[in-house]
Amino acid sequence: MDRLNEIIEQIDQQKQPPVHLWDPSHVGEIDIKIDVSGNWFHEGSPIRRDELSRLFASILWYQDEQHFLVTPVERLAIEVVDVPYIIHQMEKVGDVWVAITNTHEQVIIGDEHRVELRRFGEQWVPYVNVRYELWARINRSIYVQWVNEALEKQGAGDEEGTRLMLSSSNYSFEVARLD
Repeated sequence: MDRLNEIIEQIDQQKQPPVHLWDPSHVGEIDIKIDVSGNWFHEGSPIRRDELSRLFASILWYQDEQHFLVTPVERLAIEVVDVPYIIHQMEKVGDVWVAITNTHEQVIIGDEHRVELRRFGEQWVPYVNVRYELWARINRSIYVQWVNEALEKQGAGDEEGTRLMLSSSNYSFEVARLD
C-alpha cells in the first residue's frame, strides 16, 4: 500500500495547466504532428527535447474531432495520426493498474481513466483515457502482458470465450476480443 500512496502523491504533483478553462479567441494551426508511435514532429523534423514534448502534451485539448495546443491566448490545431499518447509502461500495485505514458504521465486505471477497446489495424487494442478525452494506446508488450494475465485469471474468457477481462480495484475492463 505504501507504493500506491507514493504513486498517488506523484500523480497529484503532475500539475496540468487548466486547459479546460481556457477559451482563446485566436484559433489557427501549427505544423506539429504526433505520429502513430507517439513521436512528436515540428515542420517534419522530430522534436528531440523530451521536455518540449512534455510541455506540448500538457496543453493538449481535443474538441470536435480535432487535437489542439491551447494557451490562454490561442488554440492551434495539430495533426494526430491515432492518439497523442502511448502507454509504454504498466505496473500492478496491489489490485490497481498504474499506466505511464510516453510523456511520463501516470494514471491509475479506473472510472476516471477508463479503458476502451478500439480497432487498431486488424486487432482490438485497449486504449486508456488520460484526460479530457485524450487517449493513449497501450504498446504491444503491455497488450501481451494484459492478455496473458486475463487468460490466466479467466481461462478461456467469458461464457462464449470471446472476451478477456481484467480489473483495477473495483473497475472491470475488457482487454481483448477473440473474434
